[in-house]
Amino acid sequence: MNFDLDEDQSLLKSAVERFARDRYGGDIARRRGYRMTATGFSPENWAALADLGLLALPFATADGGLGGGAIELIAVFEALGRGLVVEPLLDSIIVAGGLLDRAGTDAQRAAWLPGIIAGTKRLALAHAETAARYNLAHVETRAATSGDSVRLSGVKTFVLAAAGADALIVSATEAGTVSFYLVPVDTPGLSIQPFRVVDGSIGAEVALRDVCVPASARLRHGLDALDTIVAQAALAASAEMLGLMTLLLDTTLDYVNTRQQFGTPLGKFQVIQHRLADAYMGIENARSALYRAAIAAPDPRAAAGAKALISEAAITVGHTAIQLHGGMGMTDELLIGHAHKRIMLLAHHFGDARATLDRYLDAA
Repeated sequence: MNFDLDEDQSLLKSAVERFARDRYGGDIARRRGYRMTATGFSPENWAALADLGLLALPFATADGGLGGGAIELIAVFEALGRGLVVEPLLDSIIVAGGLLDRAGTDAQRAAWLPGIIAGTKRLALAHAETAARYNLAHVETRAATSGDSVRLSGVKTFVLAAAGADALIVSATEAGTVSFYLVPVDTPGLSIQPFRVVDGSIGAEVALRDVCVPASARLRHGLDALDTIVAQAALAASAEMLGLMTLLLDTTLDYVNTRQQFGTPLGKFQVIQHRLADAYMGIENARSALYRAAIAAPDPRAAAGAKALISEAAITVGHTAIQLHGGMGMTDELLIGHAHKRIMLLAHHFGDARATLDRYLDAA
């Protein structure tokens, strides 16, 4: 079977690689500067991604998007991982934007999609709760409808990309049914407490204290739409981890072929070669699993299976890279630490490997 990208897909991936080269170039200090902003990424880079059309990736051409499918998705996110890009395309575009696109009303989509694609508006999904762990159906936040308005009360945790967002998509339960609501961040009663997560990005805890929104803020679809978005996110996260794994292996190969011990490059020692060969095999197995899931898309089971396998492989490659760099591998001055921390977050995105395997079994 031919897995080569066609001309348009190759151009799309090249655009991401050029962006990463021009805006990052492997410069850890520059990347750290992006992370230290109030939003955890560069607003100028976000605008540049919009100019390149990359924020339009998952949306239909009729809405001004690129109409990208699974192949385009993994091509873009593998390049983002390889470039250690910090801009939140996964959480703002694929997750929150994708959920609005799939579950929103016509009025909501018309009001928000053009701004999302242009990079002038951003959304974040506020769904996770402490008691839920990785159970996506467990929602304790309550909704109470009264006439033409709805009151929301509860607490959301680990809300990624919330810093600087214009609105949140909040899940809440009413009469045993989970629905999503579009809530502007300046709505009275809504508070956002930001914090740094493992990869240096910004998450938030969101408290809703009798937050009143119009009934028209309710999205058309609930958890059924989220299941599809989670599968999309699993593909994107898996592709990004594949790019990060490749970056880690290439960086480690350069290091062991340069660093000498007893007058010999570390790469000449057989035990080091065995470790690197194992890492290479892990990457190639991950690539095969990702391609299979992309071909099967939009099959949630294939996406979950790929993410479970790739998460464990990526963490193993990260451990290998850190160990082969010795004491330096634990510092924040090398890109391998930054890459491994990003892998740790992606591996737990919407569920760790065990929770993702449970999702895989449920979909069987």
